[in-house]
Amino acid sequence: MSRYLLDPSWLARLERMQMASKREAGGSQAGKRRSKLLGSSMEFADYRAYTPGDDLRQLDWNAYARSGKLFLKKFLDETELHVTIYIDCSRSMSYGQPSKLDLAVQVAAALGYLSLCNLDHVSVTVFDSQVTASLRGLQGKGQAARLLDFLSKIQPGGEGDLQAAMHSPGAVRGKPGISIILSDFFFETGYQKGVAYLQAARQDVTLVPIWSLEETSPAYHGELRLIDSETGGAREVSITGLLMEEYYKNFHGFQEHMAAFAYKRGISYVPVQAEQPLEAIVFQVFRQAGIIR
Repeated sequence: MSRYLLDPSWLARLERMQMASKREAGGSQAGKRRSKLLGSSMEFADYRAYTPGDDLRQLDWNAYARSGKLFLKKFLDETELHVTIYIDCSRSMSYGQPSKLDLAVQVAAALGYLSLCNLDHVSVTVFDSQVTASLRGLQGKGQAARLLDFLSKIQPGGEGDLQAAMHSPGAVRGKPGISIILSDFFFETGYQKGVAYLQAARQDVTLVPIWSLEETSPAYHGELRLIDSETGGAREVSITGLLMEEYYKNFHGFQEHMAAFAYKRGISYVPVQAEQPLEAIVFQVFRQAGIIR
């Protein structure tokens, strides 16, 4: 399953990236976040392959003599970053081919892996109306297998409620950090209070709405019976041109409202399509949005 989550051909590119935070990373423990510069603790952490533009002073010539390849020594900086990834597993996330949940899990794998490679603390919290599973405090590249194994076992749950889930025991970390929410944000009770609760806990929040093409641009017509994927409620509907116009208006209004909410609160808002390739989302969409660098 881990081979499905991350393509091995571009893992090396992930290892050269790191999460971007609007707040300064910091903590009481040394050596928990590697910066682009040589860490002041001078404690050796790991090797990585040389790429053009790297500081030649950090080359390990002994490793070159042994292997004939250029490697850089990575040292530990005296800062740390806590990265928490929230995955909405409510039943509406199982919609689409591939499903929105499938993409959410892959995105979590990519962001979690690059964070582990930077010695960040990584946690994953899975929720519907409550926390259904969690993996806490992973650190270091050696924990990648645990992360991928955990993610590969995530299954759709019940009805979603972000506000209730954020108030579940252990849902929110006590330390400042980055919190990324992967969801379609289709919550009857809304998403605003849940996000505000995270911000009150000193979290640098990023919203990543995941919608399928069939949700953003549906092509329905005729007489249909629509079933709510979470409540099971059904309704007979006659799809007309006027009804579709009303749907587009409401959905685009929902998108605009979320974007305005994020802008007002200084939150990153990065919508993605469930059918988009993971590689394009990570290396193009997220980099352009400043989520990673």
